[in-house]
Amino acid sequence: MPLSEDINAKLKKVFHLFLSPDYNVVTTTYLDLLLTHIIGEINKGNQTILQDTQNWLITAVNSWNKDSKPCQNVSIFTIKLIGMMSVKETTFLNLSQNTVHDKACSIFQFQMDSLSPSVKMAFATMLSNLLEHQSGRQWIAYTGAWKEILKFAQLNHTLYLTRESYKFLSILLVKESNNRSLCELIILAITEPLVNLTINSQVDNLQVSLGKYHFFSSKDVLSDQNQLLVATLELLLAILEYTLFLDLENPIPDMFEELTNIESRVRTIFEVSISTPFMKTVHKLSKLINFIKLRIALRSSETIDEKVFEQFCLGLCFNNSMLLSKKYILDLVISNKLGIIYWKRLKKLKTFEVPPPYKFENQAIALMILPLCVTMKPTYMKEHYLFEEFVEKLFDVTCTPVQRLAYSIRDVILKNEFPLEYICKSTVDHLLEIIDIMDRETAVICFQVMCHALKNFVTESSQNSKQNEKPTGGPTETARSPPSYQRKKQQLHFLDGDPINDKQTLLAALLNGLNVMTEKFKLKWRECVETICLLAIAQDILNHPGVHSKICTLALKTCRLAIENLMPPNLALLSVEFDEQTSEIGPTLYKRLHDPNWEVRDSVFEILNTIAILSEHKYPPYQCLLLTNKFLQVAVDIASGDKESYVRASALTFISTTVRISTLWEKLLCQLNLPDLAIKLVYEESEAVVRREAVVLIKELYVNRKWQKCMISTMTKAMTIAAVLDLHWEVKVNALEFWRHFIKSHLTDQGMLDGHFPNVTFSKEHRKIVSLDETEIKQRLNKALDELSRQRCLGVLLVTLKDDSDFEVAKTSANIIADLRRVLLQYKIDEPEPASPSPKDSAIFDTNYKKRPPPSDLDTESPGNKAAVNIIDEIANADDTNLLASIYRETMKMDGEEMEKTSKEMLEYVGSIKRQTFLASILKFDLDTYLKQRSDWLQNYTSSFDSVLDDILIVSENKDINQMDCY
Repeated sequence: MPLSEDINAKLKKVFHLFLSPDYNVVTTTYLDLLLTHIIGEINKGNQTILQDTQNWLITAVNSWNKDSKPCQNVSIFTIKLIGMMSVKETTFLNLSQNTVHDKACSIFQFQMDSLSPSVKMAFATMLSNLLEHQSGRQWIAYTGAWKEILKFAQLNHTLYLTRESYKFLSILLVKESNNRSLCELIILAITEPLVNLTINSQVDNLQVSLGKYHFFSSKDVLSDQNQLLVATLELLLAILEYTLFLDLENPIPDMFEELTNIESRVRTIFEVSISTPFMKTVHKLSKLINFIKLRIALRSSETIDEKVFEQFCLGLCFNNSMLLSKKYILDLVISNKLGIIYWKRLKKLKTFEVPPPYKFENQAIALMILPLCVTMKPTYMKEHYLFEEFVEKLFDVTCTPVQRLAYSIRDVILKNEFPLEYICKSTVDHLLEIIDIMDRETAVICFQVMCHALKNFVTESSQNSKQNEKPTGGPTETARSPPSYQRKKQQLHFLDGDPINDKQTLLAALLNGLNVMTEKFKLKWRECVETICLLAIAQDILNHPGVHSKICTLALKTCRLAIENLMPPNLALLSVEFDEQTSEIGPTLYKRLHDPNWEVRDSVFEILNTIAILSEHKYPPYQCLLLTNKFLQVAVDIASGDKESYVRASALTFISTTVRISTLWEKLLCQLNLPDLAIKLVYEESEAVVRREAVVLIKELYVNRKWQKCMISTMTKAMTIAAVLDLHWEVKVNALEFWRHFIKSHLTDQGMLDGHFPNVTFSKEHRKIVSLDETEIKQRLNKALDELSRQRCLGVLLVTLKDDSDFEVAKTSANIIADLRRVLLQYKIDEPEPASPSPKDSAIFDTNYKKRPPPSDLDTESPGNKAAVNIIDEIANADDTNLLASIYRETMKMDGEEMEKTSKEMLEYVGSIKRQTFLASILKFDLDTYLKQRSDWLQNYTSSFDSVLDDILIVSENKDINQMDCY
């Protein structure tokens, strides 16, 4: 739909305003929105906007110069606008003919080193837009603009500017890969600081020369003081990461190696690097360069040649050995994580096979998990056969060089005093970072090692008191321990003492890691037998004295996931008898229900809700666990009396689930007066999260249990108030779900089955089978509608359809009305005779959703509107200092009785909606159009093109306006 002439005229005014010498805009919000709308209209084919914008740009660059230019925000807007307009080649050529780009670079001083980072960012964005077509890239090459972007990348002004510069150079190289001369020029310029670097390696001293620059000792350069070298390596890393995994054909990675011998240069720097920040970049680059050979081999075959793969593996071993020699254990973990990431990215380009028998992922993951393996005591393997089997499995899936490297890593860790807890915690974090690209076999290995590490916590905590009682006069050596870590005196192990309370950081990481992996992979005991032990381990942690609340919460989540996903064999076979761990979970949870920390109590109810869901169909014996441990009674007490609203809400969620289970209802729940509890909470509870769950409980009670008419009437009254008068949208939506089931129930009472009426049905009223013809069906539908009207259901639907407080409420109501209307139209319920409803009862809606009328249209005679007008006058006349105070005083004067009267009138109106009025309102009402217009208005009413233009013009006309009022 074309824009109105009014908007075109406003845009011209705004453009003219930008040319004013004294114009200044403080915030970029207006300009960013304006830019979005202009480009949006141009992309839609609006030629008027396109021509006006082009003309303004030409006028602007001819009016300004470097000594007389607009404010910075308008300058940034102009540069971005030129770039976004130039995405289309025809527009670029039109602007280029008027030298718009050259003049903009001159006016805004593109080549000035002291240029603001935000202006530099605008130029980087503009030049990135020119990469979309050949003409733009030719202009970049001819003017040498890429050299300035290279400076941006090397100077590292801001993170966003640096990333945009990396992106620009990477894309330029790929798109101009056929222009070898230009690519060579760019590559040599990028690598110049690296090529000019000379390293004189000596035994006692390392000297580093950077071309014409000063000489630095290795200590200076490699401790991250040479920012240019560091920036160059980071730029190389970004470009190679982009080009290496974009496709197999582009020659950019090969050209880097061909022109600069980058592999040997990076290796040399890697060997002498001693600074950790510097080293991280170098070792990533070294790892990445190793994949270039593999990528070249994939162009001609889907099977990697054995010699190529051997060279690739040697490169990986070099990386790992170099990191190990520098004792960078955590960097070694990161290096193998990167290896898996790069391997998966390469496989996305082309599926390939490597020489058997070992998988690359297994080699890398085995080295990644080594710090966790070292946390286990030598005696653990003797006492736990599952761990012995796990170690044997690792030997089966790894090659001999990896095994040797693993032993070397173990020895380095044991011989040095590393922060092992931090290293292991970080190892778990890095494993979780690649969880989305792990295959199932790799995930099982990770799950197993974390499970064994967690088991060590429990084992050592339960045995530390006994171990502490033993005399420690002589050394205790393990016969199978290698000489490299035998000692004359017994040393304390990492997990000696009380690790559950002393090593909480690692314990929390292990629990979280197991929780994430369980949710992701839902491993079964057949593929990972350690899953059987997880529930018992988590219970032991919960029963440990003095355990921190954070650990409790994580352990409870572990219990929940274990119960939900890791069912042990006896339960999977539907055994009636519980195992020991399942039998003990009841008392453990009961104890934690009385924990002083609310997060713990809340987590317990999540477990109980899971148990209740499973007990409904999947494993009914769980019902006995709920009854035996008196969880239902405690839940009711907590729902009505706990101090924390989230715990009360979780208790109600658990109760709502149990209401569906007939055994629990008949044995106990029917005696607990749940309807009164839920209705009281709907009326009196101050926290919306609790009211929301109370409404769900009423719905479950209505759907799953039989009630007398007086109780149903009480429920519907509460649900009417919740749907119409509650201030929280989720409460209203849940209340509407109650009404959805209420409608379905009444239609079912009239003989409808699965959305259709059968040919015959049994009539409860006449106590006989009756035939359902068209007339009978209409009578039954009208009867159902009359009953729905009497219970206020029809009025609730119409009122919530007009709900202005939240769109989700109106949408839910519209969906319910649409379902009901579909049934009514299916059986030809036409509009009844016009009943001429009075204006106050009219429920006909205007299909055009409009904003509320302005204050000038209010009826100032009513008391409520008088108060509104007074408040508006206060806003217009008061200064900022007294504004809030005056509004507060006027608001406090509002009569509470009037608000109560308004609510009463609303309920009366809801109850007054009859069947005829409802049908007249909904049968021909376009619900889809109504919802779309409301949605569009909500999304755009503050940021539409017209609104943005108005705001800019208003702010310029009223210099003293408070911009906070607009955004």
